[in-house]
Amino acid sequence: MTSEPRRTPPRWLNRLMRLMLRTPGLQRLVGRSTALLTFVGRKSGKSYTTPISYSQRGERVILTCHESRQWWRNVRSNPRVRLRLAGKERTGIACVADEESAPAMFAEFLTDQRMIARALAISFENGAPRAEQVAAALEDTVVVAVGLDP
Repeated sequence: MTSEPRRTPPRWLNRLMRLMLRTPGLQRLVGRSTALLTFVGRKSGKSYTTPISYSQRGERVILTCHESRQWWRNVRSNPRVRLRLAGKERTGIACVADEESAPAMFAEFLTDQRMIARALAISFENGAPRAEQVAAALEDTVVVAVGLDP
């Protein structure tokens, strides 16, 4: 993994997304592919909420980020998280994927999040993202699976 930071969205955009995802009428516009992730800081103990793209299959939610982001380090230390998915609050346990499980989970995420796949220049063959492109993108990407509580 490299440590080159990617551009972080401006704070005002994250605030706007949080507001939209908490507003019932507006939530429908952005909530199909974006969730609110709430986690506890590993050093501060404070609660933080950030908008994040997600993929959901049953009771498992897949989240991804650039390795330079901090939230995944926090959930590795404090795995209990809250997600606001499609206007509903859910809780669960987050687990950072290892090298063995990350490629399949990232491919699943990209299959559901085609806009992100396009932004990463990942193409599809027979309905699945090309494995070599997925592997290249994973060099600086972290994949997190959240098992939702019943």
